[in-house]
Amino acid sequence: MDDADLQHRALLAELATAYHLDNVSKVDIAKAFGISRFRVARLLDQARETGVVTIEVHDPRLPRSTREQALAEVLGIDTAHIVVLDEDPDDLRAEQFGAAVLTAMRDLARPGMTIGISWSRTLDRAARFLPALPPCSLVQLTGAYEVAGHGTLSRMLMQLDRRAGVETHPLYAPLVVDRRDTAKDVRRQPVVADALARAESLDLAVVAVGAWREGESAVWEKVSPDVRRACTQAGAVAEIAGTFLDARGAVVSTPLDGRVIAVGLPQLHAAHHVMGFAHGPKRAAAVRAAAASGAFTSVVVDSALAAALLGGAGHPR
Repeated sequence: MDDADLQHRALLAELATAYHLDNVSKVDIAKAFGISRFRVARLLDQARETGVVTIEVHDPRLPRSTREQALAEVLGIDTAHIVVLDEDPDDLRAEQFGAAVLTAMRDLARPGMTIGISWSRTLDRAARFLPALPPCSLVQLTGAYEVAGHGTLSRMLMQLDRRAGVETHPLYAPLVVDRRDTAKDVRRQPVVADALARAESLDLAVVAVGAWREGESAVWEKVSPDVRRACTQAGAVAEIAGTFLDARGAVVSTPLDGRVIAVGLPQLHAAHHVMGFAHGPKRAAAVRAAAASGAFTSVVVDSALAAALLGGAGHPR
């Protein structure tokens, strides 16, 4: 998928969001985008034909996907959703997966909810596909590791805040700082303290699950080789919202304790529903560890990661 295709699909997504989610008429959409009403109709049809818009009928008489049900059982969680990605370059696959996570968040969102969302490179890449949400409060759960050439989660939140009824609370802080006393100072800043306080009463949290290895954790990218080795020697295999877990799902103490600006497991355990997400087979051990810790109640993964998780548990791939 080249840039022109991505831009066209983004246009289809914008039109479809306005029509299907925001209830804007085709006539008003045509005026807003400077195109004819008939072209709007053709583009909306194209959105359906190309999969930008899908329609699901939730018939209670039908069972869930067998593989998704098996994955939920293997992980000991309520539900699992498996995303099939196109055969694109890695960065485009990450963008496609991030869009699927944001759509899953939208499907769980209800008016009046307090929704927490962790910063991740995956959602950073998919920010332009952010769907409309019902009136709610959206809270950033972790500081951000800025990525050159991409939109940031904070920008995504500002985009949301322009939509009627959505109140956003960005966490204006780095993901990792050099010293614990610096972290304490950052946490005392009013805007940071407000966001973290709101994370104490989450209805829904959406959190990335990272593996403690190169290329699989945003925290890994921000620390020295010595710290990476120390965390590995401590038994860390997974990182979720800056908390490190061993293979059994137990929290491990590392040199980064107190230096990551993020919510902790207690806030996630107190949330009514937590949706974890991860993609790529290298994160299989990390997802198992996070599930064992009780960090999430549902998960979104891609088919390659699902195969690794199910295959490792003796299920068909």
